[in-house]
Amino acid sequence: MRHLLATLLLLAALAAGQVSTLWWAAGARQALPLPEDHGYVLPGPLLRVVAGEFRGLAADFCFLQGLTAYGRLLEGSGPSQARYSDWQRVYRLLDAATDLDPYFFDPYYFGNAVLSRNPEMIPRINQLLEKGLEWRDWDWLLPFYLGFNHFYYLQDSGRAAEYLMLGAQRPDAMPLLATLAARLAYQENRTENAIVFLRGILSRTEDERTRELYQVRLEALEKIHYLEQAVLVYRQHYGEMPGTLKVLQERGVISAIPEDPYGGTFYLDADGSVKSTSELTYAKGGTSKEIPAN
Repeated sequence: MRHLLATLLLLAALAAGQVSTLWWAAGARQALPLPEDHGYVLPGPLLRVVAGEFRGLAADFCFLQGLTAYGRLLEGSGPSQARYSDWQRVYRLLDAATDLDPYFFDPYYFGNAVLSRNPEMIPRINQLLEKGLEWRDWDWLLPFYLGFNHFYYLQDSGRAAEYLMLGAQRPDAMPLLATLAARLAYQENRTENAIVFLRGILSRTEDERTRELYQVRLEALEKIHYLEQAVLVYRQHYGEMPGTLKVLQERGVISAIPEDPYGGTFYLDADGSVKSTSELTYAKGGTSKEIPAN
């Protein structure tokens, strides 16, 4: 009986706490120096306490509120003229929905799709996606979105490659993801990372056509890494960069310049990196681009 009474008292205290919290939130909303259509959104941790066992339902409600807020934004001055606070409200509602239910995919997808119409919101979008990345650890779409955002909006190919590599290792990821990740890593002079990554992907790939795609990419990167190491040896021995890759052969650092499996020709770029005229893609008609002058 005592245990039952204690339980009832605890539930009553929690209920009173929820009522007090909502009362405080209502007062806080009135105190905010925001227009009337910008309702206050409770912080996620507080919402989880208030919602109790109805977190899923509360997450749905917050998501619907986010859809409504975006609809009002469109009905008003439109995305191009909307205030930053309008975008912030949509984000806060989606963030609240995923705080209540971090496995809820729709807010992540919707947020990435619509908030990106305002470039200022990209850091917020990525913050939202990072949350989903931790909870939805089987989902390859979230690291794909993050990779795209870092590559396209933030011009950070290195971070983009890391996210794409993560996504490519998740179940049912599209095969192209691994190729994109390896290519970005190579462009960021992280050839060795790209090689290790592709070897791991190959060990788990059963489809023969996909394996062939990865194998050609791996072969090209291994040859590039071989030439990169030869350039490093030359610099350490002669104290300067070789003018061309042919110099490496003439000085006996390498026996021959390997062939690019994509049909191009490897060369030493002006910045000292090893590149190919094929850009690691098959040229149309089986011909490669002309090699640039060194």
